[in-house]
Amino acid sequence: MTRQGQGTGGRRIGSVDSLRCFAMTAVVAQHCGLLPFGWAGVWLFFVISGYVVTGSVIAKPQTDSPARRLKSFFSRRTRRIVPVYYAYVLAGVALAIASGATLEAYDVASLLGFFHNVAMGAGRGTLADWPVGHLWTISVEMQFYLVFGICLILLPRRWLIALLFVVLLATPVARWVISLRLAEAGLGDEASAFILYSGAFLHTDIFAAGALLAFADRHGFLDRIARPLACAGMAALIAYCAFYVWINFTMHHADGMDAFRNIVSGVLWGQYREVFVYSALGAAATGLVALAATNDPLTDRLLRHRLLQRIGETSYGAYIFHALAIVVGVELLSVVFEPGEHSLADRLLLFAVSYAVTVAAAELSYRHFESRFTRKRPASTIHRPALAAE
Repeated sequence: MTRQGQGTGGRRIGSVDSLRCFAMTAVVAQHCGLLPFGWAGVWLFFVISGYVVTGSVIAKPQTDSPARRLKSFFSRRTRRIVPVYYAYVLAGVALAIASGATLEAYDVASLLGFFHNVAMGAGRGTLADWPVGHLWTISVEMQFYLVFGICLILLPRRWLIALLFVVLLATPVARWVISLRLAEAGLGDEASAFILYSGAFLHTDIFAAGALLAFADRHGFLDRIARPLACAGMAALIAYCAFYVWINFTMHHADGMDAFRNIVSGVLWGQYREVFVYSALGAAATGLVALAATNDPLTDRLLRHRLLQRIGETSYGAYIFHALAIVVGVELLSVVFEPGEHSLADRLLLFAVSYAVTVAAAELSYRHFESRFTRKRPASTIHRPALAAE
């Protein structure tokens, strides 16, 4: 198989952007009541982020001082993440103040200070009626890069790669230890599951997997391992699902569709599924990113379309806006929605309207707001177009 350009050479890979599009679409679909496991798109985002951010750093010659490279790294992450995120949060704060709603300083601080995941794990982090529940994932990413950025710049490459492998193995152990502590605390299945789901530094293995892909790409052997990684990742996910279907059937006496509940959707707690579900999803996501990054024929035909790539390029803003877009969609369709539980047709219509609003808002934001804070590069017509990385 052949590729145009090198993923760790500072070039945006169109097929990886298409994966971003699918990840964002899955999340929107879940929040419209269509795809119960759409949350897994976030873990695909995490792998992509680890791959792209690491690749953009290791491709550059280390001519500047460590202090200058650290400044450049954190400046770049800040300019990419903070402006549109802060604009969204501060708009919610302004609306709450204008409406006379009560605001808690801790909740606002958790959003602006990027510890929203911690606040939500404690049942906090709301912002009146402004939808912010999805923003905890941004905090998880920022917390990771606060630590990883220092390691990425300061550690020798061999030490860094060794550290990434340690993280890959140690993070599931950390999830297991925390799950034991939560079980002892008796917080309840749903609360405990969410703490594991949103916990700080409890998903660093997913970012680490993406970072290791970047090193494999940089050293020229990602093409050789992409398909084996994809096969192993899908096998891990299938094995995980099959095992917990069997657990549901034998231990919980579930039958029919009930045997498939709380495996990759629902309350992910019990029999250590809260430990292994993220590893299985991360393995599958890593394989997909490897295939996309190498333009493998298995995925290339699906991921090469420019529309998907463009939506993927703007997917960060789309993720920020999508919850508000769903609120707008509900309001727009309130005249046709029947009271009570929405039918499948209602949810499909809500998804179509919300998705259109999300994509349009993200495109406008990317063109007229976010691009002001990031370096602009001319678009390319090749299959892997040149553009600033993550």
